[in-house]
Amino acid sequence: MYTVLVTEAMSDAGMDWLRKQGVKVKYGRGIDTATLIEDIQGCQAVITRLAILNREVLSSTHDLKVIARHGAGVDSVDVEYCKANGITVLRNVGTNSTAVAEHAVALIIALAKKLKIREEMYKNNEFVRARKEAKAIELKDKILGLVGFGHIGGIVANICKNGFGMKVIAYDPYISNTHIMEGVTLVSDKAHLFSEADFISVHMPATSETKNSIGKDEFALMKKTAYFINTARGTIVDEEALIEVLRNKRIAGAGLDVTLDEPALMDNPLFSFENVIMTPHCAGSSEEALIKASMACAKGCFAVLNNMPVEEPAVIV
Repeated sequence: MYTVLVTEAMSDAGMDWLRKQGVKVKYGRGIDTATLIEDIQGCQAVITRLAILNREVLSSTHDLKVIARHGAGVDSVDVEYCKANGITVLRNVGTNSTAVAEHAVALIIALAKKLKIREEMYKNNEFVRARKEAKAIELKDKILGLVGFGHIGGIVANICKNGFGMKVIAYDPYISNTHIMEGVTLVSDKAHLFSEADFISVHMPATSETKNSIGKDEFALMKKTAYFINTARGTIVDEEALIEVLRNKRIAGAGLDVTLDEPALMDNPLFSFENVIMTPHCAGSSEEALIKASMACAKGCFAVLNNMPVEEPAVIV
C-alpha cells in the first residue's frame, strides 16, 4: 500500500479518491522542517501547498517517488535535488487560474472605489467625509498593465477589457504578438508599461530571473495616481522599495495577496497604510479551485506511483 503525506489542509475530494484506490492518506502535523522530516518517513508521495520541501527534508527519506504542488508554482520545492534523485515533481496548471484572476480584479475594483478607506471612515462615524473626500475613480478607459501574460493574465485582461472597457497592455518576454489576445497591446519594454499604466498587476512565476525584478527603478516610473497589484509571489517584488514609495505617497496604493514573508510579520509597514489592501495568499483558494487542485494532485500522484501517464492539469516539471 502506498502512503501519501498531505502537508496542509485541502479539499477532501482528492483524499477521498485516493482512499478509494487503496492509498493511505497521512495528514501532516505542521510545516516546520523538523516536523516535515518526521512526517515524511515511510511516504512515497507528498501533496503540498506552502510547505518548504528543501534538501534537508527530502534527503531524510529514500522512499519518496513523487511530489505534487497544490498550485502552479514549484518555488517551495528543491526541484534540482528531485531531478537528481529520481523524484517526480508535479505542478497543477490552471486549476486556480480563474480564482486568482478574479481576486486580482477584485483588488483593482476595491482600490479604484476606495472601499477600505471609505469603510474605515464610515465605521469612525465620518459619513460625510467618506462620501466626499475618498473619491473613487472609474475603470473605463484606464490603462491596465499586466506583467506576465500567461493563463491568469489572459483572464484578467478579458474581464477588464470586455467588462470595464479598460485599455490593456502587457509585458512578457516569453510570448510574441502572434500569441497575444486581440485588443491587448504587447510592449517590449517593461519601463514603458510601468510609466503608462494606471493599474499594474503581476502574473509572473517566481524564478531566479524574476526574483526582485520589480523594485526601485520600476516604482519610480509609476504615475502618482497608479496602483500596484500582486497576486503572484512576494519574492518578485523588492518589498522595501514598495514600502518606500507608499510611505512617500509616490503611488496611489497597492493590493497584495502575497508578501516576502508569509505570513507577513504584524509589524510589517504594509499593514499600516490605509491605501494598501492585504489578503493572506488566498487568491487561488476558491471552493471550486480547491476541489480541482486536490483532485489533480491526487490523480497525478497515483499515476506516477503506478507508472501510468500523468494527465493534465498535473504537469511534470
